[in-house]
Amino acid sequence: MKKAKMMKKYANLIASIGINANSKQDVVIEASVEMYHFVRYLTMALYANKARSVEVEYSDSYFLKQQLMHQSVSKLSKIPNWQIEKAKYRVDNNYARIVLVGDDPAVFKGVNQDKLQAYNRARIETFQPLRVKYHTNQLAWCIAAVPTLAWANSLFPELSPTQGLLKLWQYVYQACRIDEDSSYEENWRNHIDKLKEHADILNKYQFKKLHYTNSLGTDLYIGLVKNHIWESAEAIQGYNLKPFVPNLPTEEVFTMPNRNDVNGVVYSSKPLSNNGVLIDGMRFEFKDGRVINYLAKQGYEQLKSIIEYDEGSHYLGEVALVPYNSPISLQNIIYQETLFDENASCHLAFGQSYLENIKDGLNLTLEDLVKLGSNQSKMHVDFMIGTKDLHIDGILEDGKVVEIFKDGNFVF
Repeated sequence: MKKAKMMKKYANLIASIGINANSKQDVVIEASVEMYHFVRYLTMALYANKARSVEVEYSDSYFLKQQLMHQSVSKLSKIPNWQIEKAKYRVDNNYARIVLVGDDPAVFKGVNQDKLQAYNRARIETFQPLRVKYHTNQLAWCIAAVPTLAWANSLFPELSPTQGLLKLWQYVYQACRIDEDSSYEENWRNHIDKLKEHADILNKYQFKKLHYTNSLGTDLYIGLVKNHIWESAEAIQGYNLKPFVPNLPTEEVFTMPNRNDVNGVVYSSKPLSNNGVLIDGMRFEFKDGRVINYLAKQGYEQLKSIIEYDEGSHYLGEVALVPYNSPISLQNIIYQETLFDENASCHLAFGQSYLENIKDGLNLTLEDLVKLGSNQSKMHVDFMIGTKDLHIDGILEDGKVVEIFKDGNFVF
């Protein structure tokens, strides 16, 4: 009974707060076949929250692995027209989109990287332009996680498969502020309000730069675009002006860096799992915004494929602040899933900027955005830099310094 009760709470969280399901919008769920049991709960929750219709797109990463191993690069680079038309139809008809993550982090181990990169590039080039309405919050979208046996086993190899899966569910519920007794709606409303308080304080300052330092060796100055906006958990859907929460869980407040004004050195504090490859021990050196040197103790070739994707992938597109004492950080595990790991640590992202992070972003031309320092790219990849001793100062236009982070946490 407890298991069903908790799953129903989680499903309702995604349906009601995640995408704010309503009678004037269809919903598509993208999930692994292994998540079918939870998807049934989620479907019921969506209809209970008055969704007009619900569709499910199942995938199988092990099936995909076989495709990657046996098909040619040219075949993997082609996308059938019916897949493109289906994605276009859903965007044109204002579908809300739920993406459930939780696949085996090492599923593509041993796969030819040229094939994997060709497959991913084809899908980014094809589908990213079709999903601009999601990237700009014109349509509701939500990324959440569903534990699978393979994911649990990678995190808790010392436990039996069943025990590991139960433990991972407990961690996910805890990270998402769900327990058996309290109201998830109240927990999340309080959490959203607290994050908004941090964002409001930062927006009043309108810092020119941020200065990061810690014992890993990070010494980095990040310029922020003029009229930048710090955002937090809740977004507003342009289609119907209803609020939604794109990431469950979320602990960040984030804004837009000036792509041409990043200088210094930064070290990663947690591994990054990217397309089934673990990247760890990263170091980046920036000059005038561009990364001019980068290293990784593990997964260098995968890191290279990220940085060298296009010109914009050499620059930052997001700055995010996450306190060290956030619930996910205090769990003290590496999820090997960016959705969770980025919410356990301050992080930066290479690639595309978010238009919500600059005043009148949706109304500015591409030329104006570039002039203001917004980064343009077809990718967006986060990496974690937060530590227990991270110190961040905000530098105002007049040179005055304001302390933002001390010992890894907000000072306000």
